Amino acid sequence: MSARPIWKSCGLPRARSAKRGRPRTAIWPPRCWPAPSMPAADPRAPMKAVAPPDRLGRALDRLGSGALTASACMLLLMMVLMCVEIAARLFFKTSIQISEEYSGYLFTWATMGGFLYAQRSDRFLRVDALRNALPVRVRAAVDGLAALAGAVLSLILLEATWDTFYSSVLFETTSMQYSETPLYLPQVIMPVGFGLLALAFLHTAFAQWRAACGLGPVPQPMVIAADPPKAVHE
Repeated sequence: MSARPIWKSCGLPRARSAKRGRPRTAIWPPRCWPAPSMPAADPRAPMKAVAPPDRLGRALDRLGSGALTASACMLLLMMVLMCVEIAARLFFKTSIQISEEYSGYLFTWATMGGFLYAQRSDRFLRVDALRNALPVRVRAAVDGLAALAGAVLSLILLEATWDTFYSSVLFETTSMQYSETPLYLPQVIMPVGFGLLALAFLHTAFAQWRAACGLGPVPQPMVIAADPPKAVHE
């Protein structure tokens, strides 16, 4: 008994050669053959731990970049106020009455906005002479302790500035200047800023301790295009 051609057994269309008009070799593998199956996973094998996406870190990085841009705009507006005040006194012998007061408000807002970016980009001043000589995991543990200390200090400042803000809201305190601005408006940035700074420090401490225990990579500071690359000492 002769074997049937594979193109007949699998129901493949019969193709003709362009030269001799003979059937070509059937396509391999034919459609009627079952596809090779993958080996089944062993249910007793331990599952590999996968680190969850760091959504909080990315959100803090984006918020820090936005706060830096807003701080730059506030510094620019403060410079405009000063220039207008100087021009008014020099040429018109008068004053706009709000330049000094609102320049102080803008400087406070710009400073609080820069704190979060400085923390996320590792721009706070510190002495690295001993830290750089430590092994990677020990250095991560020390950085976690330093971040925890920063979080505690930020929480203390949060409580103090919240009391000041709440008192201004409760007693409807206004400034003693010509504008009589309600003081809770410029003061609201202080508890908000220190609250975000404490959250950022706690996130950094947790990430550093994970790296110290070998459960994740060493967190890298947020960088922008103008930042020079930092060398990592292993």
